[in-house]
Amino acid sequence: MAWNTKAHNAMKLAAMASLLLAVYPASAQTSAQGKTRAAVRAPATENDPRVIELQQRIELLEQKLNALLQAAGAQAAAPSAAPSSNQAARSAQAAPAAPSAPAAAAQRGTTTAARSPAPGTFEIDEAAAQRALERTLTQTGALLLPRGTIELTPSFNYARAEDRFGTIEQNEFSPRIDLRAGLPMALQLEASLPYNYVRSQTSDLGTGAVTRDTGDGIGDMTLGVAKTFLQEKGWQPDLIGRVNYNFGNGKRDDGDVNLNAGFRQLSAELVALKRQDPLAFTASIGYGKVFEEDSIRPGDFTTLSLGALLAASPATSLQMGFTQVYREEQEVNGARIRGTDQTYGILNLGASSVLSRDVTLVTQFGIGLGDDAPKYSVSVALPILFR
Repeated sequence: MAWNTKAHNAMKLAAMASLLLAVYPASAQTSAQGKTRAAVRAPATENDPRVIELQQRIELLEQKLNALLQAAGAQAAAPSAAPSSNQAARSAQAAPAAPSAPAAAAQRGTTTAARSPAPGTFEIDEAAAQRALERTLTQTGALLLPRGTIELTPSFNYARAEDRFGTIEQNEFSPRIDLRAGLPMALQLEASLPYNYVRSQTSDLGTGAVTRDTGDGIGDMTLGVAKTFLQEKGWQPDLIGRVNYNFGNGKRDDGDVNLNAGFRQLSAELVALKRQDPLAFTASIGYGKVFEEDSIRPGDFTTLSLGALLAASPATSLQMGFTQVYREEQEVNGARIRGTDQTYGILNLGASSVLSRDVTLVTQFGIGLGDDAPKYSVSVALPILFR
């Protein structure tokens, strides 16, 4: 059957060749000068262009006919070794010639150069790396790590604060280490330890004298646990609960400089996350109880936050959020100090970029809104995943 097919194809090609010769313009076949087939194959400069085109078509048909005959002969001689008549025909007609060794080396070099990243860029394995959006959600506490995953985050925060009268100016520098670990049962262990360095300047409005002080010391260690209670489904968002305990082990002050540490706290937070790719929306509410130390108790605090994150690309995300803070009046020896309560807001803008499969750069800029708020703050974090 295969031989009959090959022979049939060969006969069709031969007929096509004859047909081309038959329809060749009469002016080229019946020339008075008695042109022969050798004259037809003469150089293009000595012949009619139509004759050259016809000759090329005939030679192409001859090549295809020879290839079909050879394939058919091999099929008939060794039918068990040949794959099939159709495969042999496709191999003879369509298979390109193998490139020479220099050409193959040049081709490999071109492919390698095309796949190499441009100078100053990072090659991101998108199939293995988490999206920058998910890394940012983890940093904000709206997403928990998978079980068995650990994230270590060194960060640095700078905050500028001024009182409403302009008599006190304070610059706070706080390097910090955060640790998160994914646990079974949709749990996450969280721990952090900061170090505080503060430069303070106080101006006397009456005399114009300016006093400058600096202080530093270890901050309060915080340990907590978070759990995912609900998974996003339909209109239902992700819902995460979190409890943190601040040990109050940090240095409270250094000379005349307040380091904003040294008081034990117990806080709880509830976070909701809703995705509408490429956007993610977050909302959280938290409450913190501050315990008395040396007859002094800073006021308890309540926070409310709203945020939106945009996945600009698989390697970059943008963040915008607002946090409202309310702190109750302080107490000294059980008596409330009037005018020490605080109410202010913070507008947060940020961006995250994946540097490698397990390393992300997170930057945030905060703008204080209100007399009691820090004037502005800048933070840079480098979360590192260990799988």
